[in-house]
Amino acid sequence: MKISFHTLGCKLNQAETEELKKDLVQRGFSVVLFGAHEDVAVVRACGVTVDASQTTREMIRRAKRRGAYVIAVGCLENKDLPEIDFVARGNEEVVSHCEARRGAVGCVLASLGREASAMPLRRHKALRTHPTARLRNDRTRTLIKIQTGCNFNCAYCIIPSFRGRTRSVPSEAVIKKIKEAEKDGYKEAVLTGVNICQYKDSSHPPFVPPSGSGGDLAELLKKILRETKIERIRLGSLDPRLISEKLIKLFLPPFYSPLKKGGQNRLMPHWHLSLQSGSDTMLKRMRRGYNAKQYLGIVQKLRQANPLFSFTTDIIVGFPGETEKEFTETCAFVKKMSAQDGPAFGGGFAKIHVFPFSPRPGTAAAKMPNQVQDKIKTERVKKLLKISKAEAKKFAAKFTGKTRPVLFEQKKSGYFAGYTPEFVRVRVKSKQTLQNKIKEIKI
Repeated sequence: MKISFHTLGCKLNQAETEELKKDLVQRGFSVVLFGAHEDVAVVRACGVTVDASQTTREMIRRAKRRGAYVIAVGCLENKDLPEIDFVARGNEEVVSHCEARRGAVGCVLASLGREASAMPLRRHKALRTHPTARLRNDRTRTLIKIQTGCNFNCAYCIIPSFRGRTRSVPSEAVIKKIKEAEKDGYKEAVLTGVNICQYKDSSHPPFVPPSGSGGDLAELLKKILRETKIERIRLGSLDPRLISEKLIKLFLPPFYSPLKKGGQNRLMPHWHLSLQSGSDTMLKRMRRGYNAKQYLGIVQKLRQANPLFSFTTDIIVGFPGETEKEFTETCAFVKKMSAQDGPAFGGGFAKIHVFPFSPRPGTAAAKMPNQVQDKIKTERVKKLLKISKAEAKKFAAKFTGKTRPVLFEQKKSGYFAGYTPEFVRVRVKSKQTLQNKIKEIKI
């Protein structure tokens, strides 16, 4: 049986798809490209925005037009689409349904007296190493799911409605995944989830934390460092309201040394710390649970120890009721991050993802008064993007003349491209193959 995948949305969706692919290939299924005459098409949905839900529907209909049996999973808004043959709640249901479908088809054909070799839905043992079935072997970073769901209720977010309350992957399972990634040749593991700061180890329920550790994200990182050898560990998106002193200390001396010989620590000095707005009144309406000063305090603690510590973030523009003053406060906050004599020690955001607010049915924000006009949103997005690009250029310039260990990925247009620990992209020309290698580079 040939199975294809189309994944929309976040890194968590991508991680779940990679886990599913690996499981199905081990069970003897042939994984092919989406649209490559598949028998079954698995579409992992994203419902974070109205546009994402629309794209999900388009992919489902496209697969059905090709004659594929369509399985939908993930953050699916329209579960009653006639083009969907089966809606799965998770990877386990996808696997069991594929196994049952393969078995059912086999029984029907056997009863008709057909030979196994004539089965249109068949087990392709010879295709397990087919190029289209490779599980990201051309990549250097692997996404490791450690958590899903969220216990918060931000005004603009629909994801808790799809994913439910937070649930964590047992630490033993996380360690096992990382060790498997090491064997597969990956150099970097990215820990991902809906809100990984809500991680709580569920290895031994009811969980009894050793020495009152709490089995939280900080303890998970310590366990990974103790029990695995993967060279780089990077964190997915982090929630400012849940950043603990214990987590920060893992990235500070003496545990972490930015000047360690070779410049290579296993914990990467890069956080994607979601901001959403630099205005306190906006953050309150968004139900974010922190203010701009608290956010900046986290940045200060890390930048004092390591001025090159990298921060990327998300900002929503045009949230209901956003005034020109509130938008200006956000722009001022972004600039404040990079002021040479400012509290962030001269280092601004390495990158900002700017999103125009999109009303999501089912959220509190969709019903709020004073919705901002699209024209105003567009103008504000352009303005903030311009500031964002200028700040990113300033931050990248701080690395000029410095030597950093770069993990190289793919070769494009004659250059090998890779990332420093701070997630700064570097391109190098080399006659030698640099793919999936960590090399000291003077920038």
